[in-house]
Amino acid sequence: MGNSVRKFETEPYKPEEVFPNLYKLRIPLPIPSLRYLNSYLVKAEDQCLLIDTGMCNDLAFKELRRQLAEIGIEPQNLTEILVTHFHIDHAGLVPRLRKLSGAKLLLSTKETRATRLVTSKRHWGYWMDFCEDAGMPTETFEQMVGSSPSHLYLEVYEELCKPSRSLKNGDELSLGEYGFRVVFTPGHSPGHICLYESERRLLVAGDHILLNITPHVTQWREESNPLAEYLASLEKVGKLDVDVVLPGHGELFTDHRKRIRELGGHHKARAREILSELQTERLTAYEIASRIRWDVEFPSWDKFPAFQKLLAVGETLAHLKFLEEQNQVGKVKLGKALLYGAV
Repeated sequence: MGNSVRKFETEPYKPEEVFPNLYKLRIPLPIPSLRYLNSYLVKAEDQCLLIDTGMCNDLAFKELRRQLAEIGIEPQNLTEILVTHFHIDHAGLVPRLRKLSGAKLLLSTKETRATRLVTSKRHWGYWMDFCEDAGMPTETFEQMVGSSPSHLYLEVYEELCKPSRSLKNGDELSLGEYGFRVVFTPGHSPGHICLYESERRLLVAGDHILLNITPHVTQWREESNPLAEYLASLEKVGKLDVDVVLPGHGELFTDHRKRIRELGGHHKARAREILSELQTERLTAYEIASRIRWDVEFPSWDKFPAFQKLLAVGETLAHLKFLEEQNQVGKVKLGKALLYGAV
């Protein structure tokens, strides 16, 4: 077993033709918990569609170009780039690839609107208020701003504001022998989409369903209820006849309904954990997040990097909003922060 592991780590990844003219590429990520992004290339006679790109760095571009070359494609040959959602590990190379190829950019209508909010001047003022409500220390917020992808990679997000085609639920994409249907699956991001191919019963899932990772669901705006959206999106996808899931990270898998049940169970358990913390005292979202058992490599809450704390607080807020809408949690303002308690 040891030799096979070393071989896997040292030999270059060879693109897999998982279906005829549909290839899985594996692009390295500087994120230890993920390690790779799965990018997918669909070839047709006069079209070449890339689904998700990898991070905005030279290593990702070098690997993408090498793997494309193994199937006879250069970045210049791309005719369309589809982004399942706007997270930087999925969209980072969009500006570089479009400059080389002139490829059309496809993104959901709602994700485009969300991207425009992220790049607007009022975005960080809104987030400062949002973090104050959550009880986040000012120092942590300032550190988070400096490490935020929308701050570090503004040019990527500005490019995502200008799609060639804005996609809606039910839209059709025809590429040679493939007929994909757009499935709107908000939750992991405001405008996340999957692609469903009914003839082959395959689902290009982005980060909506992952086999060994629970997709992050964060509070996006005060008026939104992302966890309710995510659970509804899982239910929608569960009704599709799917034989194979092509996820954004990890290996391809079958039995998507089993995984959907597991993900639903995870969020129910997390909601119970939060309610348990609120039975005897009122707490801010930041305080609740610091008490939750997170499956991360950091030994304690104090060791969490600022951006990791933001993710944890955002996920906690998503569960609090869900519980609030179910009348299981209430909140009151105390100073600048909101305190939550069980009803």
